[in-house]
Amino acid sequence: MDARIKSAHDDGKFHQRPKGPRPRVFWRDLHAVTGFWVAGLALVMLLTGLPWAGVWGSAFAAARAEFGLVAGPQNWKVGAQAVHADHDHAAMVHVHTAGQNFAPLSLWVSEAEARNLAFPVLVLPPGAPQAFGPPTGKVWTIKSEAQNRPLMETLTFDPATGAELSHERFADKHPIDRLVNYGIAWHEGQLFGLANQLVGVATALMLITLAVSGFVMWRRRKPARLLGAPPLAPTPARLRGAAAIALALSALLPLMALSLAVMLALERLVLARIPATARWLGLRPAGLATNG
Repeated sequence: MDARIKSAHDDGKFHQRPKGPRPRVFWRDLHAVTGFWVAGLALVMLLTGLPWAGVWGSAFAAARAEFGLVAGPQNWKVGAQAVHADHDHAAMVHVHTAGQNFAPLSLWVSEAEARNLAFPVLVLPPGAPQAFGPPTGKVWTIKSEAQNRPLMETLTFDPATGAELSHERFADKHPIDRLVNYGIAWHEGQLFGLANQLVGVATALMLITLAVSGFVMWRRRKPARLLGAPPLAPTPARLRGAAAIALALSALLPLMALSLAVMLALERLVLARIPATARWLGLRPAGLATNG
């Protein structure tokens, strides 16, 4: 297509059309397209991180126990104790040696190696403490603590005869526990290897792009000497939609709800009563010039 256009107001001469997108349109489209693609990925990252969040995770653990949604101890930590990748990868088999009068360790290490469990593998003698749940009891325990949690397995053996007493696989867990563990493995980038990690990196880069493009658009369009916060949506449907999203996120994130309440109280009770601050925030008309 010819890059020249004929002006309707001159003598028929042609003028060169500006090449490339206007900067404001470029940043707007970059922000919109990035936001569209990252929204679902960011939501998944948020939801899969909730079970080990301090407030939400503790409440979920209490509800899980109260309603009997339990087939064993919860095998993930919450709050400040949450651990994403705390396994010792220096060796495939870790041997816990607490206790007395055990069968030869080599027997159980050989058994663990023969089972070909997912790395890393713990070999625990009778009475050994565990990170989750009570001590092992009067059995030898061999367990995989793979970060790809669907590969986890736990076996117990009679210390006298060596007979297998139990074999718990991922499929034996409660459906809610399976769902949470799938989410943890996704969140840690371990569910399907390198591709999972690349998706996580892409999510982080898109969130950074969203923040940078939003800042650039704000700086280009904000009025002079004003914060330039966007006005309320003119249509009631949009206001109701924004309110519904805020309420849903507040229900999932109690600390977010508390933060919103504090910000609203601060705005209404303090900031709106200081004339200069209120004008800068756009809480009252200013009538000042803009940056253009």
